[in-house]
Amino acid sequence: MEFSVVQRFACSPETYWNRSRGPEFEAAVAKEAEALVEALPPRQEGARLIERSRVTLLQPLTAVAQKAMGVERFTYIQEVETIDANFTTRWSIVPDVMKDRITIKGDTHVRGAQGGCERVIRGSIEVRIALVGSTIERGIAERVQRGYTRAEPVIRRFVEGT
Repeated sequence: MEFSVVQRFACSPETYWNRSRGPEFEAAVAKEAEALVEALPPRQEGARLIERSRVTLLQPLTAVAQKAMGVERFTYIQEVETIDANFTTRWSIVPDVMKDRITIKGDTHVRGAQGGCERVIRGSIEVRIALVGSTIERGIAERVQRGYTRAEPVIRRFVEGT
């Protein structure tokens, strides 16, 4: 299942990029997105630096997902590669359970737009569980998109200074 979210901000891509970094920003966004986030040591892959964090979504999974996955809440390791030159991150989510059956990955790009910039988030969710995989995909996608929507005002406050 593919998903995308586009959010507009009244600042340049450079301003967005520079102001949307750091522990204070990350903590404020995580709180609003209803997630607990713990920073983990980064991983180096050649010249690439992969930032890592453990994330626990505070809202329980749907009953179908809980039964299929055997957990109440979705907990995962998020890995993010930042490409400063073009305001892009590539990210992947590695769930604590069913790593071989759940694949979540995507990218986020900040680009110029009339009156400021746009943050474009594109991702894919694939759950390979017979009969209920697509239902779980939809549930995860809804939670991810709700988290982005809830976090938008906090991001706006940081990047626009409002």
